[in-house]
Amino acid sequence: MLNIIKADMYRILRGKGFYITIILLIAVIALQTAVSSTAKVGMYTTEETAVDTDTIEELVFAPEAFTGSTAAFEMMNNTDTLLYFLLPIIIFIAAADFSTDTVKNVLSNGMPRIKYYLSKLILSCVFCLFISLINIIFPIITATILRGFGGEFNIDFILRLLRPFSAQLFMCVAVTCVGIFFVFVTKRTAAVNGAYIAFCLVPMLLIYILYMLNNNLEFLFKYDVISNIRMLVHIDTAESIDIIRAFAVGAFYILASTIGGIVIFRKSEIK
Repeated sequence: MLNIIKADMYRILRGKGFYITIILLIAVIALQTAVSSTAKVGMYTTEETAVDTDTIEELVFAPEAFTGSTAAFEMMNNTDTLLYFLLPIIIFIAAADFSTDTVKNVLSNGMPRIKYYLSKLILSCVFCLFISLINIIFPIITATILRGFGGEFNIDFILRLLRPFSAQLFMCVAVTCVGIFFVFVTKRTAAVNGAYIAFCLVPMLLIYILYMLNNNLEFLFKYDVISNIRMLVHIDTAESIDIIRAFAVGAFYILASTIGGIVIFRKSEIK
């Protein structure tokens, strides 16, 4: 299994597709960090103090540009966009073997299908970690260069950063497992692309439509992967039950997709 991982790593790092994907990711992150700002709400009123409309508008919509100490947290609000950069990496790692029939040669040489499946999954998770690190490290560097760090870089900052990062990473790994599942079930790149994008978009869209029809169905968002990724950026203030539910949803997709993918792949015929 380790040999397959090394061979895949060598193949991917020699190809142009991986570097194009990373360059596009960095460009998107840099652009968001450079032009984005946070709306800082600072309106405060009492019975004795009257605030006119112009003052309220100025306070509510006064933008505050990202600094190094806030950029990573703000970018984690958009962590779900990483999933679309993860798709081509999953294609490079796993789907390419089916399109080039490399999988036949590997399996004919006595490689157990479980080890083959897990090798693709492990490497995909490694790259998931890699692009997740880019999503927090690069904004910190970019914002610090442009506007300064704006705070103290200490252990407290690192711990505050690691909690939401680790939680979101767990959910991204869950989506990665689902992506690998699609590869080994469909064995076709086009089908993987369609199924993966549908998995990321359709559930939230359907839940939103149902919510618009009946507001009592708002609780369904709590079982959506993308909604939970966005919620976990606020893990320090979120309710314990919501955090536990989010991890349960992620664990379900990891276990169900991995076990299901291995079972289906073991019984499938490679043509």
